[in-house]
Amino acid sequence: MKLILDPSLVDLGITDIVVGLAQNVNPQAELTENLKNKQREMEEWALSTSLDEAMEHPITKGYLNMMQSVGRSVKKNPPTVPALIRNIQSRGTMPHVNTIVDIYNVESLRSFLAIGGHDWDKVAEPITFTVSGKEDVFLPILSTKKHVAETDYLYRDANGIMAWMGVRDGENYKFDDDTKNAIFIIVGNVETSIDMRLEALSRIAQDMSECMPGLVFTTKVIHAEA
Repeated sequence: MKLILDPSLVDLGITDIVVGLAQNVNPQAELTENLKNKQREMEEWALSTSLDEAMEHPITKGYLNMMQSVGRSVKKNPPTVPALIRNIQSRGTMPHVNTIVDIYNVESLRSFLAIGGHDWDKVAEPITFTVSGKEDVFLPILSTKKHVAETDYLYRDANGIMAWMGVRDGENYKFDDDTKNAIFIIVGNVETSIDMRLEALSRIAQDMSECMPGLVFTTKVIHAEA
């Protein structure tokens, strides 16, 4: 798979992208008791934690600074983990989407990283990580079309925008019941090292392999083009 990190992201502190490719996945796999326990532990943590503390976490602040640097509202577009915590506290429980999403949501809560997850077979190469550079539109999962400004950062494939500003993934690339292969993308920010992001992907791979026999998981690090 061809992956391109455009120099336009370097000014925002993004010099490397970490990607995980998972083959032979099963979105309907049954979570093991061990995975259910991990999920319950993170749910309990999210229910008891302070949103203010979550917003002050260094990684969260890295995402906030990126959002503010391009003139977007952090109130309207909160980083992934505080938004997930708020959702859990509002519902009183962890949201359940499918096994793949449930596993990487647990990892997001653990690591404070925004993790993009997409059906690999719906992607048309290349994937380009970039500042938009033009007015555009984006269709988030379970939402209506959103205006994209020239200065918004995102990644897109040959057909459209896959993820926007590190807070929304695209409807046309989401996992469904027939998903067989997945791609996980951690763009990160100035507070997230390559090793930190690779470790997060390693934990996702370990958890998925626990309930998905035959899983093949590989990782890649993409560097900014000169």
